[in-house]
Amino acid sequence: MHQAKDTLGNAYTVSHDASVTQMAHIIDAYLGSQATVMPLLDELLLTEPSMPMAICLRTYLLKLGSDPRLATPIQRGLDSLTALADSLNPREKMHLQALTSWVGNQLLATVETLEAILASYPRDMLALRLAHYLHFYAGSANNMRASVTRSLNNWAPADPYYGYLLGMHSFGLEESGDYTQAEAYGKQAIDCNPADIWAAHAVTHVFQMQERFAEGIQWIDSLVPHWDEANGFVYHLHWHKALCHLGMRDNEGALSIYDAHLAGAVDDDFYLDTCNAASLLWRLEILGVDVGQRWQALQAISAARVSDSELIFSTLHYLMAPARLNDQATIDRALKSLLAWSQANTTQGDICREVGLPIANALINIGKGDARQAANDLSAVADQIYLIGGSHAQRDLFTQIQHFSASQSHPH
Repeated sequence: MHQAKDTLGNAYTVSHDASVTQMAHIIDAYLGSQATVMPLLDELLLTEPSMPMAICLRTYLLKLGSDPRLATPIQRGLDSLTALADSLNPREKMHLQALTSWVGNQLLATVETLEAILASYPRDMLALRLAHYLHFYAGSANNMRASVTRSLNNWAPADPYYGYLLGMHSFGLEESGDYTQAEAYGKQAIDCNPADIWAAHAVTHVFQMQERFAEGIQWIDSLVPHWDEANGFVYHLHWHKALCHLGMRDNEGALSIYDAHLAGAVDDDFYLDTCNAASLLWRLEILGVDVGQRWQALQAISAARVSDSELIFSTLHYLMAPARLNDQATIDRALKSLLAWSQANTTQGDICREVGLPIANALINIGKGDARQAANDLSAVADQIYLIGGSHAQRDLFTQIQHFSASQSHPH
């Protein structure tokens, strides 16, 4: 094997120079949330089974699934990359270090290593996007913004992925409250590539945070035709559109989106789909909407995944259906899992202990009809809820639940 560089100057250990071009195409598909990413990567690995960064990316993608059922192939990927350690170039060795930390569920160490990669290789888009993701699920809006900002000056508009970079910058700006700049960068990213669903998502957040709900709906509708090749992230944009309908007091419109786009997506068994569905149903119920038997349709997957112990953000959403349905057997199993997780020496274990358990107890207490205790549970951690990760728009549900529970416990 030998060293070959991509057009951004990043070196890869390969047997064939053409593999670098294939890798660039795969990273582009990943940045664009395209459904073809894993098939393309598997195709590359057929011709380059020992290409370190192909093995690393595949294992990163599996880890991004936040699914304990993928633990065996994840460990296999890490073992394969570790076996190649002596032949890795310096950048690849740092990626091995990041992957090792991530597989060990040490997310802070992982993101520190990714940022160290970026300090030496600021045009490593894979490291940049993964750091972006991990800052997001640490609730670190300022770090998400700073991470991209540090790298921006090393890129030029003609570079590959430049539009995606602008979209990422847009989201970091939005989550840290700079809505004007976020909208400008996001729209510039869409000008570069109308199919950039992450940039579309960032601008949607701006519309939502500024209560420009009609613009948000129009924005999403105008871009839907460009998402034919997108993966399931497209359902999250439909979720955002539903929230815009709620903002316009069009509860029926939101419920229609749920039935048309969100309910069926849950069957794909990806955590974000259940997060979308459960959080929208809870919001609708807070507004007094009768959601009928829709919670029951979430029960099977929620019960199966509530003990995942991967991301506390997703676990709390998996708990929602069992809590609303007062499924005591699943609740007991979830609490046992959460207690064990809270004692684990991992990044998410610490967050589970500090914030996750009180929020879980609040959801359970609402199911039991104890609104007063639920309000107390949430008020005790109100200033720390950001630690569970996700966006302001997603975490706002827990604030809504807190206020609703308080109003129910003090109706007069």
